[in-house]
Amino acid sequence: MAALATIPVRRPRWHLSYQGMAITTRIESMVRSVKYTSKLAGDASEMEIEVEDRDRKWQGPWLPQRGDRVSLMIGYGGEALADCGHFQIDEVELDDSPEDVVHMRCVAAYITPAMRTANTVGWENQSLPAIAAAIAAKYGLTVVGAPAVTVNFARVTQRQETDLAFLKRLAEESNYEFSVRGNKLVFYARPVLEAQAPVLTIQRSHLTRFRAKTQTETHQVYSAAQVSWLDPASKSLVTATVQADTPVPTGDTLVIRRRMENGAQAAMYARSALHQLNMLQTTGTIAAPGETLFAAGSNVMLSGWGSFDGKYQIREAHHTMTREAGWGTEMEVRRVA
Repeated sequence: MAALATIPVRRPRWHLSYQGMAITTRIESMVRSVKYTSKLAGDASEMEIEVEDRDRKWQGPWLPQRGDRVSLMIGYGGEALADCGHFQIDEVELDDSPEDVVHMRCVAAYITPAMRTANTVGWENQSLPAIAAAIAAKYGLTVVGAPAVTVNFARVTQRQETDLAFLKRLAEESNYEFSVRGNKLVFYARPVLEAQAPVLTIQRSHLTRFRAKTQTETHQVYSAAQVSWLDPASKSLVTATVQADTPVPTGDTLVIRRRMENGAQAAMYARSALHQLNMLQTTGTIAAPGETLFAAGSNVMLSGWGSFDGKYQIREAHHTMTREAGWGTEMEVRRVA
């Protein structure tokens, strides 16, 4: 009788370091869940650990201190683990109903209190790369993917905004995504990210949930943008129309009403505004067994949903590992092709 082939069971694994010390084996019997969220833009990634505290160690001598450093890696046993990065304890919560449980919520390690403080600054004769470099130097960070934006702002005001919120706003107006990754300020050109090959093809049977919606109203999709600016030479108002990068035959014309300094700035802002609005034509939420490939910014190919098939970009990936359910990932996605 032929021997039956065995299929190895993939067992989720996580490795945790606290203040530079590996503590996985010491605490894994207490851990109820590990959650990690990666985000493409805006807010930095987050992590949460939930532990049982029957012996009341975590609310006593083991009580985490705000600002303590934590590092996390996730994956499957026997396979390469994904490095989720470095975090710092931001909030500790104790819940004693029905049993003592401690929740440790963490934020990206390099997001300092100063970065969360709103400022008012007037920037003159600066480009986005120059402003990004100045803010990076302020915090001892480096800039990655410096935008190839040569448009200078005669004056742009950071009015009661944090430095990171200000950079995010300027990046979006230049058709870039912006986020903080470790000790780096990272810029991603939207068209470049969208053009990347899918990291995985997902069939219908692979997902535990799929929900998507398409914006079908023409007023929510734009084929062109109309923008105006004052020509300093002629002292007259100039109006121009910019077409969407991807043709939209039934779309409306977006009328942009804001001050522009010159034609180059107006065209850049118009293209970015069109892209940002039209990229949300089809959005959705998908849930699947956990994979290290499910990371914000990556593209996946979905197959098995008819007209909803296509290439989707992961905007956020929420990873959850629990004793009972194993590892699952819920993702916010948008269609890019």
